[in-house]
Amino acid sequence: MRKLIYSFIGGIVMFSSCEKFLDIKPKGKLIPGEIADYNHLLDNPDIVRFPFLNNNSESFLAYLTDNLEISEGMGKVYYKANNSPNIGNYYAYIFRAPYKNPNLPDYFWESGTYRSMKYFNNVIDGIKSLPDANTPEAKAVLSQAYAGRAWSYLNTTLVYGPMYHPGGDNSTKTIPYLTSSDVSKPVPGLSTQQEIFDYVLSDLHAALPNAPGVTNYPSRPNKAAVLSMLAYYHLFTQKYDSVFYYADAAWKLATKNGVDKVLYDYNQLSYSNPVNILSSAIVSPDNKIHLPNSREILFYRSSDLKAGRVSASYPSEEFIQLFDADHDLRYSYYLLTATGYKTTFSGITYDDGQRIQYYRGAYATGTSYPKFEMTCGFSYPEVLLMRAEANARLNKPGEAMADINLLRKYRLKTGSPDLAIPPSQEATIQLVLEERRRELPIGHIKRFLDLKRYGLETGKPWSKTIIEHRVGTEIYQGHVNSEDFIIPKSNNVLKLNPGWGIPLDERPF
Repeated sequence: MRKLIYSFIGGIVMFSSCEKFLDIKPKGKLIPGEIADYNHLLDNPDIVRFPFLNNNSESFLAYLTDNLEISEGMGKVYYKANNSPNIGNYYAYIFRAPYKNPNLPDYFWESGTYRSMKYFNNVIDGIKSLPDANTPEAKAVLSQAYAGRAWSYLNTTLVYGPMYHPGGDNSTKTIPYLTSSDVSKPVPGLSTQQEIFDYVLSDLHAALPNAPGVTNYPSRPNKAAVLSMLAYYHLFTQKYDSVFYYADAAWKLATKNGVDKVLYDYNQLSYSNPVNILSSAIVSPDNKIHLPNSREILFYRSSDLKAGRVSASYPSEEFIQLFDADHDLRYSYYLLTATGYKTTFSGITYDDGQRIQYYRGAYATGTSYPKFEMTCGFSYPEVLLMRAEANARLNKPGEAMADINLLRKYRLKTGSPDLAIPPSQEATIQLVLEERRRELPIGHIKRFLDLKRYGLETGKPWSKTIIEHRVGTEIYQGHVNSEDFIIPKSNNVLKLNPGWGIPLDERPF
């Protein structure tokens, strides 16, 4: 985590945990006994620190997608010959399972989802046990815990399980939906994908009525964030009228004081050091574009800031071609040409030369902050794009393109023409999804899950059943609707939960 987060949530109660990764109850210096005590638990850094990130703050999920490329030198030397601690990125890129060592800790599971559950579940159980549990303050704290729990479980079940099939078979068992902080209770069994989706929806509806309009930091879900979670949830159920309803409500709530409160006009940005733009910080009107409480971040969770930049990877050519280099200021700020990977190994020189790289998350020289802070939670632009997608899928091209052109006003050079309404619904959806891909972070979980949900729409231009990657002259293929896009549980977890009936992963790593 960056220094800002540590300073913001410094002094938080820290806890030890018992041996079982799923059966955790905080124990430590303070036993919460009041609403304020439980409220403070929701500021713990463990909640935001490792959602689908490894201990080097990278995520191999993005390397399964079509957003990134790994060069021959990166693959053979940086990752393999140097035995990179992030070797999982390379294994994911070449679809070589297992992507991570099954006998080592699984940071997604142990440090991400289920570590945060000890806080959410203790807050929920603890607040409910208090005599003043029905006060507005208590209900607001409960709401934030329900929403945080739902967000974590929705993403986790889609990472460790198959895509949800609306109206189809969702009987595959994926993850346990742990809801109790009582360590005396037995470890729960695995729930089916349908059960997880039902539980998530129940938690979100429990959170919505009492969600606060404003929270003290975007790591804490407010009303607009809960509405956005419901919109996002229904992207996977394909109930696009519900996507529109919740995204529209979230956007209107967020922009009641003006769109300028939630979007940066990239025409108003500049470099603090225009002589060296690679290392320069970005200057924004409020000087917060590099912070988690950036104007555009609605719900903050740490993201992968390194993807797309030497030595980790490069943006794929397909990703680069999505941008209008002459007019789109995201291209000007995010996609910068710099010296690529170069090394000599075993008498062979690998030199990538000058390469376009993704500098959105690069740290500015002399700072501990990225140029642009990103989130794997929700940004306000994503809320607008969810509404646009809903309108496009409901065959309302005028409304969909109005949202796209609104966002582009804040991203393209002043005077750039609006996009015209496409001639077909399919073309409208395609334009909206391309804008979504440009806007969301290149790395982490968003594109991974988008590819999985698009994979159900076989034959559509945005749907891919096969992802092809290249390292030198070698070509590798991964199948979206297969085990290639489902992450197995680690042996650390399986050994502690033999009742699940899942054999240990004995594949060599």
